[in-house]
Amino acid sequence: MVAVRPEGAERVQRVLGYHDLVFVRDHDQAMRLLDEEGFRMAIIAVHFDESQMFALLGDIRLHSGYRKIPVVILLGPGRYALSDVAVEAIDHAVKAMGANGLLDMEHFPDTEEGNARICRIVDYLILIDGDLQHIARETGDPVVASVAERRRSRAG
Repeated sequence: MVAVRPEGAERVQRVLGYHDLVFVRDHDQAMRLLDEEGFRMAIIAVHFDESQMFALLGDIRLHSGYRKIPVVILLGPGRYALSDVAVEAIDHAVKAMGANGLLDMEHFPDTEEGNARICRIVDYLILIDGDLQHIARETGDPVVASVAERRRSRAG
């Protein structure tokens, strides 16, 4: 399920068009389709349906059939004049609500390479069913150890 504003739909279609994408217009349609369809992932834009992203994310996580599917939040190019601090706050908030992450499109140019990077991220989340915790259990992985160390140093 893809919940983006009309101006973002074209790029999502270009990047992920090989998947069976179902675009929704608003929160009500998304909730109806959650009951009728079997989605493997949800992509929600920050400014979807008059900024109903938080409501839709919360409802997806409360829905018995979708508690564990990957949910990715997209922040469109231009960021709608959001500061870096605001973007970081949104990132923390959506993760606290159960999203797998925030993809800030500012970091992914609308090029073949940028779109391929997005595609790899989405495919990976689908492959692991959004279970990023398996990475944390891989204690021998030096990348995981490095990330954990950076988080500890920021917190301390």
